[in-house]
Amino acid sequence: MKQSILIFKSIAVGLCLISLCACSLNIPPQDQFSDPDAITNVSNARSLLASAYSSFPHQEYEFSLLGNDFVPTSLSIKDVDALNLYNWNDKEIRKLAPSLWQNYYNVIAQCDGLLERMNDVKTETTNEENEKLAIASEAKTLKALCYLLLLRLFAPAYDVNPDAPGIILKSQLGIEDKQRSSIRECVVKIKELLTDAAQVNHTSSRNGWLSQEAVQYLLADLALYSGDYQGAIDSGDKVLAKSNDTYFTAEGVNSLWAVNSYPGRIFAFNIISTYYAGIQYSAQEGDYFMVNPQLSLGSSDVRKASFTYPFMMNGSVRELLGKYNRCNKLNQTTAYINTMRYAGAYYIVSEAYCRKGDTEAARTLINHYWHCIGVAEAPSGLSNQALLDLILVDKQREFIGEGINFFDLKRTHSAVLKRQSQWGNGVAGSVSPDDYRWTFPIPVSEYRFNKVEQNTGWPSN
Repeated sequence: MKQSILIFKSIAVGLCLISLCACSLNIPPQDQFSDPDAITNVSNARSLLASAYSSFPHQEYEFSLLGNDFVPTSLSIKDVDALNLYNWNDKEIRKLAPSLWQNYYNVIAQCDGLLERMNDVKTETTNEENEKLAIASEAKTLKALCYLLLLRLFAPAYDVNPDAPGIILKSQLGIEDKQRSSIRECVVKIKELLTDAAQVNHTSSRNGWLSQEAVQYLLADLALYSGDYQGAIDSGDKVLAKSNDTYFTAEGVNSLWAVNSYPGRIFAFNIISTYYAGIQYSAQEGDYFMVNPQLSLGSSDVRKASFTYPFMMNGSVRELLGKYNRCNKLNQTTAYINTMRYAGAYYIVSEAYCRKGDTEAARTLINHYWHCIGVAEAPSGLSNQALLDLILVDKQREFIGEGINFFDLKRTHSAVLKRQSQWGNGVAGSVSPDDYRWTFPIPVSEYRFNKVEQNTGWPSN
């Protein structure tokens, strides 16, 4: 057991070093693996994949600050970095961007290292062979997820110009002198990875492993991102076919945050430390940010009890973020970071129907979900645009604090993003849909040493 742990740790460290070299400075690493022959069985392969999962960065709080989920409280000034990020301070975004770039590519490097060695993995039983296939499928899916997030962060929205520079696509673990592929090429590559992953029919009883439902969810999300609305419907329907209305009861929704092993999740990262604690100033005084008052949940909405947390601040009851934050305040252990869940598929598919002009199909689908959770259903005769607006606003309510709204606002260019003053009582500033900061800056190491093209508006010297 001790030897296995040491091998596991050495591989993980080696891959981190590879990532820093190959993806940032393109300096050849002295040693790619402490033990390149260590991955010879499914147990070691699963351990390396677990390392890749655990290396995945979690900046959902930061993305939520950049979106429209929160407004400042009287405590916001005590966390200047977070407040600067909320206000879209250039310096703060430039500080966040390199770590995201490096960390996502680190996960990609670990996935590549694993995939390149899967042919050396020996199996003796049918179960081991199935596990081997599942591991390869998960590695491709995790790599695709990293690429998609990198693309959303470091490239313009797809519809602005699909032939604009996207991200760097890695084809192997070692050193590659490559420039940014176009956004269109990146989408093709991500779809290719997911299509390959989909060839392996595997499920998992554990929320922390990427299953086939997760593959289809990502295919649907990718299709929506790239304007392939029929593709979003086709893949999203495969996810919805596995859904169960019991997941959308008050108990079912609360289980997303309070229950360790829960079939209502499609995929969630396993965590071993307190998550989302950064939003809290103290248990006695409250949080740096509260839920945007424009996103208030109705009393009949079954999400309200777990999505928000009423808290007395400055003499008034404020709606703070629930979910993980509520669990922290109640001293409840949170074991998972929900990343894909069935509710999301309802919003993806219903939006895709709207984009295709099939208003009635969109209304029927989203009304089914809203009926389950106690939200007023969209009436018949509603215009396509009005229904689309309802879907997007409630999607924001659904994913408060999960970092989704920032990417939706960037994708849809729907409106000026207002930066609210304290408690949401006024407007302190705004960000236009065409602001250059929607697209994060390429890290200095890339444009300076690897001559990678910098994004418009950011310094390149």
